[in-house]
Amino acid sequence: MGLKAREGCCKNVMKFLFSHVGLCGMVVLYCVAGGFIFEHLEKNNEQQICYDSKEEYEPMENKTLTNMLNVITENDGNPDKSVMTIQLRVLLETFRDNSIAIGYDGSVCADYGKADGPKYKWSWPGALFFSVTVISTIGYGHIAPKTFWGRLVCIAYAVLGIPLMLLCLANIGDVLADIFRFIYAKICCCGCCRRKDKTKVVQIKPVAKEPEGAWRSDKTGNIVIPKAPPMQHEFSKIPPKTPDSMKGMTNGHPDDVKPVRIIPMDVKSYNTKHEPQRPMPVRNDPALDDDSDDEDDDFDEKKITVPLTVTMVVIAGYIFGGAVLFGLWESWDWLQSAYFCFITLSTIGFGDVVPGTDFDNPQAQAQLVLGAIYVLFGMAILSMCFSLMQDEIIAKCKWVGQKLGILDKNDDE
Repeated sequence: MGLKAREGCCKNVMKFLFSHVGLCGMVVLYCVAGGFIFEHLEKNNEQQICYDSKEEYEPMENKTLTNMLNVITENDGNPDKSVMTIQLRVLLETFRDNSIAIGYDGSVCADYGKADGPKYKWSWPGALFFSVTVISTIGYGHIAPKTFWGRLVCIAYAVLGIPLMLLCLANIGDVLADIFRFIYAKICCCGCCRRKDKTKVVQIKPVAKEPEGAWRSDKTGNIVIPKAPPMQHEFSKIPPKTPDSMKGMTNGHPDDVKPVRIIPMDVKSYNTKHEPQRPMPVRNDPALDDDSDDEDDDFDEKKITVPLTVTMVVIAGYIFGGAVLFGLWESWDWLQSAYFCFITLSTIGFGDVVPGTDFDNPQAQAQLVLGAIYVLFGMAILSMCFSLMQDEIIAKCKWVGQKLGILDKNDDE
């Protein structure tokens, strides 16, 4: 009993994990776990990178100041200042290029994590946003792992997370497509889709009275033989057997009589072969329509497809809503916000425009979390729209094929 109980428990767990709720839950938990993992691997390294950049920047800065003082001293008595200007400009351009290459922004590395100090890019909201962009294949690139273990874990995380994300999107996309198709059929169509009346009564004409002597079957299925044999069948033409007729067959010797083998006759097959004109007995009462109407109704509902214009309006509406939302948060103009939403939902992910990068804003961390939620819901909406568009395109292709005579009208494949 213990082994069977464990097997049943494991079966129920696997069944739940691969259900609609289970797949969505696994994706959410996978992203949350990825946020904690990458925060642990990269957060301390971010501060260490700040120290390393500062150590490389300070000697270069001191050397540039020394060279500038030397140029000013050498040209102190020279009335022509053009040579000194050219030399100072060269030194400043070299300092600028080296500063960009080093990547030090002048932050106080010891104040990381403090209220007035620099903010971590690899905080949990930032790591969560990074995890979502990895498994959704968007990949902005505004932050990337720098450590050996961070990059190794990122590879393994993507190998497991991308198939899980695709499986979840395919699953939830079909469910959302069915829900949207149902809403479109019930609300948007306003009952325009034709449905059959399940209470339709079909009047069946009564058949003529069966001829007397016909063989019948009772309620139990047994054959009832009438008292008078049916004279209209071929049995009436068979001559009766008499002693005189038997003499002709046996030459007058009773010993020469051959045994006769009696073969039972299948009455049902006889009636179907010899009486095709007789209709089957039916009741004279009116009969309700059978379950074929239910099957036709289900078939009619399955044939309902959502027009491409409706799905395009849904996608445009989601992009417009995101543009308004991020425009209010980030103070972007409408084009920049719409550009970010389109690049995100199409999984292009240039990374030139990313929310939550203004760390002076106290709401930057919350914006990263809401941005991750927007990406997850947007991918599900896109999956739903792609499923609806696929059904509509297939239906249109079938219609064109039927009009051209390439496909049969009754061909459902």
